[in-house]
Amino acid sequence: MEKIQFFLPGPTYVPEDARQAMAAPVVGHRSAGFRTFYQSIAGRLPAVLRTQGDGLIATGSSTLIMESAVISTAAADVLSLTNGAFSERWHAISRSIGKAADRLSAPWGEAVDPDLVRGALRRKRYDAVTVVHNETSTGVMNPLAEIARAVREESDALVLVDAVSSLGGAPIETDAWGLDVVLAGTQKALALPPGLVVFSLSDRAAARAATVERRGFYTDLLRYRAKHREGGAITTPAIPLFYALDRQLDRILAEGMEARWERHERLRRRTAEWAAARGFTFAAAENARSRTVSCLRPPPGIDPQALVKQLAGRGWTVGGGYGDWKPTTFRIGHMGEVGDGDLEALLAQIDEIHQSLAAGDAAGAAALAAATVGGAAGAAGSAGSAAPRPRQEV
Repeated sequence: MEKIQFFLPGPTYVPEDARQAMAAPVVGHRSAGFRTFYQSIAGRLPAVLRTQGDGLIATGSSTLIMESAVISTAAADVLSLTNGAFSERWHAISRSIGKAADRLSAPWGEAVDPDLVRGALRRKRYDAVTVVHNETSTGVMNPLAEIARAVREESDALVLVDAVSSLGGAPIETDAWGLDVVLAGTQKALALPPGLVVFSLSDRAAARAATVERRGFYTDLLRYRAKHREGGAITTPAIPLFYALDRQLDRILAEGMEARWERHERLRRRTAEWAAARGFTFAAAENARSRTVSCLRPPPGIDPQALVKQLAGRGWTVGGGYGDWKPTTFRIGHMGEVGDGDLEALLAQIDEIHQSLAAGDAAGAAALAAATVGGAAGAAGSAGSAAPRPRQEV
């Protein structure tokens, strides 16, 4: 097994054989050989997406399909559920393309409440609801199944899901939960380089898209589906990334989705145990912690940015805090192919640095205290020598 020292919350470590697969010769993307190869990938991808429908692939970043999902399926009104940077981005995308996008917000660090979603849907009809399953910025995982149930019971809105940092690392049941679009970039829990997006499209969403005018070209999800069913991509794809995806799909399915989810949950639990024993606290609420990324606040006196920098100096990579949380948090991405031994080695490194920083802080405090006491004593001594001596009585 390869030793992993790279724990960003994305992009994540890419196994050597997947990297080597990208060195294979490029072929014509409309050739019969590539069509057969593409169909082989297409046959395995639905098992990862947990759908009986198509497992679609786009060349681009996740943001491409976030935007495409809204353009293709929402005629006018969108409800954005926000509780972090990436859910706020989806709201901004919806507004930027002219949709009437309302926002239902939870504080950073907390999950979206499904009952509040119900209330919003009773007040107004929406074409679609956008939700980020796992907020990488805060280490919060939203109760997706419950949110989707609320949407389906209260409305006919489509459920559009950003599963960028959860797909392959946490349970997500596309068909069973009634999810209409589930999208994920390949650079997180799927442990592949950035540049591809895998996604699902329900029959319900496809029917709704057929009624939407001006879906664009590269943002038209029906065009993706039509070309996919022909055995290829809508335009020239990133062929080397498909080679890596082919290799990694074999690894993921050999492990098994349930076993993979359990491994990620085990890594989350271990991180939580370690943090509690050392005075590190989660930025996410206890009932909303992510399986794939832990966002932590160090004990008082420990600068998270200094911790990240010292780890980098030792050859270990973790993520810094995001946005307004940058000065106070750091993030451990325990996802993809990270194993128990990899995490234990990282935590041992953090222990050493934590002790060093704490010792330095204590030494600095002691030096300051000594200087303060010494200064006060010196001042008292100077005052005593300057004062007139009392006359002795004889």
